[in-house]
Amino acid sequence: MVLADVLAAWLGYAVIAGACIVKVPQIFLIVSQSSAEGLSEAACALDAIAASSFSYYNLLKGYPVAGWGEQGIVAVQATVVLMLVWIYRKGANRSNLKLRFIGFAIWILLSVAILVEGHEYQILVGILGSSPTAMTTISRIPQISMNWRTRQTGQLSLITFFLQFLGSVARFLTTLQLLGKDMLSLISHSVGAVLNLVVVLQIIAYQRPRPGVKPSGPARVVATK
Repeated sequence: MVLADVLAAWLGYAVIAGACIVKVPQIFLIVSQSSAEGLSEAACALDAIAASSFSYYNLLKGYPVAGWGEQGIVAVQATVVLMLVWIYRKGANRSNLKLRFIGFAIWILLSVAILVEGHEYQILVGILGSSPTAMTTISRIPQISMNWRTRQTGQLSLITFFLQFLGSVARFLTTLQLLGKDMLSLISHSVGAVLNLVVVLQIIAYQRPRPGVKPSGPARVVATK
């Protein structure tokens, strides 16, 4: 079991290392194209909140960083993606942006209060541990639904969602070994793996040229004699 613990810890650190770049391709796509087309604002917001809540849960439970540390990194990157969606979304204006950033500031204050006083309230700890599963499900469903309706995935990054899928699978394994088979964590990682895989398959399917559809491009003028 000692060897298993060591291997699980190293796998956990590998997941944390991978998390440092998991959403970088997504961020790069948005910035390079100056567009957040194809990204659901609700999905991005729930993604950021879910990763943050799961980080708070593990901190309050005192679990080793090797078992969950990537969630804190993902939370930061997901927040950056959300802000880019706010900035580049069509129809965005200063008043809308102001309201959203005020909401973000309130969330930061609430987060500080949770981390300082949360350990006193076991009900709150339980909510923080269970809510990410619901939020992950809710966050992916609008995105999956949007992809299905439009038959395109816009600026969604295949690399980002594939890495998230691999991370969820790896975390399921490390949770079994490092976190005492915490059921809330196991359920959360299982749901995350399935939903991330669905998005990966959608990106692969919808980015392929459809039969009978010619690539769009400038019309060619053919001279006639």
